[in-house]
Amino acid sequence: MRPRTILLVMAGLLMVGMFGVAIVGSGTTTRPVERSVAAAAPAAPLARLVKGQTPDLNATDLWAAYTHDRAATDRLYRDRSLLVTGTIRSVDRNFEGDMVVRLATPDPLETVNATLATRTDPAVNALTKGQSVSLLCVGRGGLMGAPLLGSCFVR
Repeated sequence: MRPRTILLVMAGLLMVGMFGVAIVGSGTTTRPVERSVAAAAPAAPLARLVKGQTPDLNATDLWAAYTHDRAATDRLYRDRSLLVTGTIRSVDRNFEGDMVVRLATPDPLETVNATLATRTDPAVNALTKGQSVSLLCVGRGGLMGAPLLGSCFVR
């Protein structure tokens, strides 16, 4: 075998091995913040659900519930009205041009993402980073651990 062929085969095997390690490692690790918050308060937001009432949730509690058990939290909050209160981390536009309010969580890399129902709501102009806000939304499930809220109105 030629030396160049041997090098190419070895490089290919190295790439396959690194890819395998990345796949195995990604499923088994959790960030310390997720473990501590999920273990500390998984049942807090779940206990406040009363039939016929709009649940009043804190963004941190909603995020912790999704981190702890996404399927159970989806059964409770998906496609239902929610009143979510939290601190604004940022106000951005998504790829469709809709306004998205990102509410802070204990994890600096995670947010609760709330897409506003209208782009022309005058209350949107008053929203600033660090401000506390209450949003009336519809639960849209979670995407990679981040709760999604849609059709939101500023309260």
